[in-house]
Amino acid sequence: MHDRISLTIEDHIATVCFNRPEKMNALDMPMFAALLEAQQAIADDSTVRAVVLTATGEHFCAGLDVQGVMTDPSAIETLLSKGEPEQQWLGNYVQQVVVGWQQLKVPVIAALQGYVFGGGFQLALGADFRITHPESQLSVMEIRWGIIPDMGITMVGCSVAALDQLKLLAMTGKRISGREAQQLGLSTQLADDPVTVALELARSIVANNPDAVKAVKHLFNQYDGDNKASLAREEALQRTLLFSANQLEAVQANIQKRAPVFS
Repeated sequence: MHDRISLTIEDHIATVCFNRPEKMNALDMPMFAALLEAQQAIADDSTVRAVVLTATGEHFCAGLDVQGVMTDPSAIETLLSKGEPEQQWLGNYVQQVVVGWQQLKVPVIAALQGYVFGGGFQLALGADFRITHPESQLSVMEIRWGIIPDMGITMVGCSVAALDQLKLLAMTGKRISGREAQQLGLSTQLADDPVTVALELARSIVANNPDAVKAVKHLFNQYDGDNKASLAREEALQRTLLFSANQLEAVQANIQKRAPVFS
């Protein structure tokens, strides 16, 4: 793992920590590469049942390191390039950094504090849940550089906030507080200590049947407005869970009033 990112796995929880506090965890090319590497490492580790995204220092991520990236045409070309077929990317390099969290089968929780700008904001939207400090500042800031947000925001943002609010943020570059973000549906929960609360949430999720948790994420992520297909998907997923080893363990643990032990 690059020094830009640390990845630790303990008690089925993977913690991905941005480690560039001297630059407010701004995204440069090594950091993009480290994020993709972390996603792949988590995807390959069957013991991981939840992920927490956090950062060292006062700020989650101040967005793109403009000086380090925008002045290098080769870097821009890399960010806009497609992956190899076997990589199964949904979009280009920079989009995969965001939507890759949605492609993981396990839930991802972002702990947000300080600046959550531009690409950092889109990274947060790629998580399933966002635990946000009330005084943090969030912004879709790309318009200030004369560009659009292009890290998968239409995939990860439109499912959590009203379209007009996303357009407003993207067209103005307006900064909003964590409190305002929750009012707009962009934050799951407010907390004075987002990291602690994010880890508590991860532990509560990990205590449940991991097969059912993965099925819940798949169920909601696949919803596309086709009600007939969605109802069929619910039934199909339920059939995979019923009478499976972990489902039976959940039942027995409840009956016996003990903590379950899942495989």
